[in-house]
Amino acid sequence: MTKVTSGEFAREFGRYRVMAHREPVVVTNHGRDDVVLIGAEDYARLRRYEQKPLHVSQLPREVVDELGTVAVPESASQFDHEYQP
Repeated sequence: MTKVTSGEFAREFGRYRVMAHREPVVVTNHGRDDVVLIGAEDYARLRRYEQKPLHVSQLPREVVDELGTVAVPESASQFDHEYQP
């Protein structure tokens, strides 16, 4: 990942635009990370995997079935007092 100041980014935009197709380019502002430039294909891929909220009734049956097989860690017993059937 390449990191560049906002001034350098503005002067060499074309260079960093090409670079963003190979790796993310972090643009800093006043010494802090500000924005990240990535290629359009990478952005589209990230959008496809973006988490979207859904109601429990929309869960696939295999996910619901797997939830019953999850082992609860022993450390979770400290929260037993919060459960009221």
